Formats: sequence, structure tokens, C-alpha cells
Amino acid sequence: MCCRDSGIGIPEADLPQLFSRFYRAGNAASAAIPGTGLGLAIVKTIVEDHGGYLDLSSVEGEGTVVVIELPLAAGA
Repeated sequence: MCCRDSGIGIPEADLPQLFSRFYRAGNAASAAIPGTGLGLAIVKTIVEDHGGYLDLSSVEGEGTVVVIELPLAAGA
């Protein structure tokens, strides 16, 4: 599954820490965009616990792309 937006994007310097609990990108915090910084950490844990893969790429001012891959269930 792939999800793409054309929002504010994420600064390159913030990308390595995005999946850390309570971490918020600098431009989201300075723009007073609400959030706790838990969403991506929770999603990554759930995806990986199911044997999947999560990838995120973003360009500030252009948008963000999130890719989630999950394995098929046995016998599916």
C-alpha cells in the first residue's frame, strides 16, 4: 500500500528520527500542527510485528510518501 500527499513535507534533517516515540518534525511543531509524535512509532511497531515493512520519504514543501508492505497470511 502506498499513500502520497502534497502537504508541507518533512525536513530532511528530521527524517531519521520520525519513528521515535514523541518525536515531531520541526516544521509541524512550529506550525502548531497538533499531534503527540506517537502515530508513526505505533504504526511501525504494528507493521513490523506482523512481519511487514514501512518506508517513508518526504521533501519539505512538496509532500510525503508512505509505503507499507505486509506479507500474505499462510493459506491465503
